[in-house]
Amino acid sequence: MNEYDFSRLNDKEFEVFCSDLLSAREGVHFERFKSGRDGGVDGRYFKPDGSEWILQCKHWVSTPVERLVKHVEENETPKVRKLAPERYFLAVSHALSRNDKKNLMEMLSPFVLSPNDILGREDLNDLLAKHPEVEGRHYKLWMSSANVLRYLFDKPMLDRSVFAFEEILADSKIYVPTVNHGAAITKLESMGVVIITGPASIGKTTLAEQLILHYVCEGFSLACISNDVREAESIFDPDSKQIFYFDDFLGRNYLEALSGHEGAQIVQFMKRIGKNKSKRFILTSRTTILNQGKILNDVFENANIDRTEFEITLQSLLGIDKARILYNHIWHSGLGQEFIEELYEHKRYRKIIDHANFNPRLIRFITDEQRLDGVTPDGYWSHTQGLLNNPTKVWEHPFEAQLDDCGRALVFLVALNGRFISQEDLAEAFARYICAPGIGSLTGKKDFLLNIRHLTGSMLTRFLIGGTKPYLRLFNPSLGDFILHRYSGNTPALRACFDSLLTIPSLNALKDMKNNKFITLEIATEVVGYIFNRLQGMRFLGVEAEYVAQLCAARAEFGLDFSVLDHELIKAVEFVSSSECGSSFLASATLILWATENDVSDLRKVEVFVAEACASSPSNDELIQLGQIVQCLRLAGNNALTESYDEVVSDHLISEINDEFPDDQVFDECDSAGQAYANFKELIGERADELGASAVSTVVETVFGSFNLDKKVDDFFYGGDYEYENYSRGDRVTSWPERSNDEIDDLFSRN
Repeated sequence: MNEYDFSRLNDKEFEVFCSDLLSAREGVHFERFKSGRDGGVDGRYFKPDGSEWILQCKHWVSTPVERLVKHVEENETPKVRKLAPERYFLAVSHALSRNDKKNLMEMLSPFVLSPNDILGREDLNDLLAKHPEVEGRHYKLWMSSANVLRYLFDKPMLDRSVFAFEEILADSKIYVPTVNHGAAITKLESMGVVIITGPASIGKTTLAEQLILHYVCEGFSLACISNDVREAESIFDPDSKQIFYFDDFLGRNYLEALSGHEGAQIVQFMKRIGKNKSKRFILTSRTTILNQGKILNDVFENANIDRTEFEITLQSLLGIDKARILYNHIWHSGLGQEFIEELYEHKRYRKIIDHANFNPRLIRFITDEQRLDGVTPDGYWSHTQGLLNNPTKVWEHPFEAQLDDCGRALVFLVALNGRFISQEDLAEAFARYICAPGIGSLTGKKDFLLNIRHLTGSMLTRFLIGGTKPYLRLFNPSLGDFILHRYSGNTPALRACFDSLLTIPSLNALKDMKNNKFITLEIATEVVGYIFNRLQGMRFLGVEAEYVAQLCAARAEFGLDFSVLDHELIKAVEFVSSSECGSSFLASATLILWATENDVSDLRKVEVFVAEACASSPSNDELIQLGQIVQCLRLAGNNALTESYDEVVSDHLISEINDEFPDDQVFDECDSAGQAYANFKELIGERADELGASAVSTVVETVFGSFNLDKKVDDFFYGGDYEYENYSRGDRVTSWPERSNDEIDDLFSRN
């Protein structure tokens, strides 16, 4: 049996729940009323003879039981005597002792007929055990039950998925299901995939996370994708119920969309999900980034992913939805009463709800007591208005007033590294940054771990990947937007930051800042040139080869084209070709290909590099570069790698066979099984040739012979289409009292 303290419910939700539960116990229907002053009546039932039963609910989670008892004596007892019902029920979320019940019965006599009509926390939980259908109808109770947690943690989940679920569960208490919730589930049930889009701060991630919670409670195991859809492929189990989640799936960071083969992989995975009834896939993206992705990536347009899009707009939130969002945040905020009164005075809550800049993220900041350091109750409304009128100031006060220079430096470094950064890399970057020329003397404590403890939970989020390796990311994506705007004009700080990070994600961020005109080409060129010259002077010691290769590519992108006369570039080529090949090496392969084509490379080192690269499970784009390098080696009379490279191509096509050769291509304009087999072989040959295989026909036979196409042929010519069952899940979303013309004021009214 689950034991609830009901703290996840606000007072209005608690009234709905108690009415539902008591109706189940008594076998009658307790009539409920709109929110507002209740005159001592939260629920009512009229017997056939006209006599009346009354229910009153008290949900004072942070109030001592003694104060509750005194309140009942002074305020509720007079109301009961005036109403004079045949039977009176009192439901409270407090745990009640035998003596507490006795005192309450004496106060409410003769209208309370027995101790069973005074329900404390234990009574409510006992009743829930007898009426599990009531628990199922109340979203926040059911979603947080011990059974759900037990289910989740018995699963072989990835560490980040467990961490993500813990965050989702904690946030669910302030979630308000709107019309978007049910509509998104309907799309998921029909398509298997939903892309939740909308502007920044509108609530995309919140909706996605609560959909995840819903499906986990339905028995789905959660898999969170952090950077590449191949992570999901590696744990895809055709026979189990799985829900995959890819937050901000197009954004390498806060600015730029993906392009190239990565987009094709995502689309293929969407198709794979759509054909498996036991799978769900939820993705989020800012509308602007998604639109940019469609322009960069024809595969999105060709795959007609518009069918899976679900856009959240401010217009999709009704006034009462916004009111419930605000009310829920206030209820669970921990704000002092003097702060809350500032929002109630002159119905200021309506100004918040009606404000053009209303969004759920902003409401969370306004009502977060931890972000009010230095704000007095008298200044709270002015502070709130300032954030509403200028939402970019959300991070300005905590960043400027609550952090010292060292704290700001750490947040700055995390922001310009994109999605996240390992704690180890951040520690090294921080050590370099505080010693960087031109930064000056930073104020504050320079102890790294002390700063991390201070920033975690307010500016940064710390999590584990692989069980033990800690990573840091920004507490909220909007903080990244703030950082970009704040530092885009500070060239010395940008130079010091990027020169301290020395990571590939930070190079991507620099290029994206230039492409999106946050910084000029001149600034980007200066930063890249500064880093390259400094590292070249150190002979690139302590830096990964792939980073050096991408740095060379950035120089070229910013105007310094590759040249055999560029002696500094040749030194970089020597370093990259002499280094051990890493797990990702696209830029290294591209640089070595250029050097090989222009006869400025050591072919023996190139051969070693290619051999190591072939053993590193190369991606599609990496294989294309390797294939061209192998061809250059063949032209130079070196055939040592030809056969082994063809084997790598075969292995790659076999491992990616479903994604490389989707059904719509295999069966394109196909009217017979023979034609399907011929199409399949032709497609294999085209891909083998594109990847630079030497013996294309051998690769075709190897790949073709490894895959049984018979089942696909049978399914295509004799099978039926996949169908999804459509069913409503809305009964698990807590209902609210019926509306009136003053529904917002009714919601905020206090008894």
